[in-house]
Amino acid sequence: MKNSTRYSLPVLLLLFATVVCAQETAQETKPHSIDKAYDACTEKNPTTGGLVECAEIAYKKWDLELNKNYRALLRKLKPADKQVLITSQRTWIAFRDNEFKLIDTLYDQLQGTMYIPMRYDERMQIVKRRAQALSDHLDTLNESEP
Repeated sequence: MKNSTRYSLPVLLLLFATVVCAQETAQETKPHSIDKAYDACTEKNPTTGGLVECAEIAYKKWDLELNKNYRALLRKLKPADKQVLITSQRTWIAFRDNEFKLIDTLYDQLQGTMYIPMRYDERMQIVKRRAQALSDHLDTLNESEP
């Protein structure tokens, strides 16, 4: 008699979740070229001014990446769905601007030169996260194509 193994639905879901998490972890551990350049820049010039300059450079690169991903995603969407992305991006821009105001408000209360590059890094991280989110959306659409 043939021995067959049957798995319950919870076990299959757990296995699926484990595979998905492992793939996401593998993707997260691979640093983006902008992050590599940022790390190299901060190692080369770890002064306050150097760290600020590195964060500003990375910010500009992430902003370019964000806009590239936005345009690519916009091209991928059906005409009826484009307005959803446009609205989302406009809402995100308002969020970004308000977060920048909050960051400035918080860091304006702190004394010490170490807080200067931290402020710039936080601003850069906000743009980086949006660039990555748009990239993830684009990847999802690309992966669903035959």
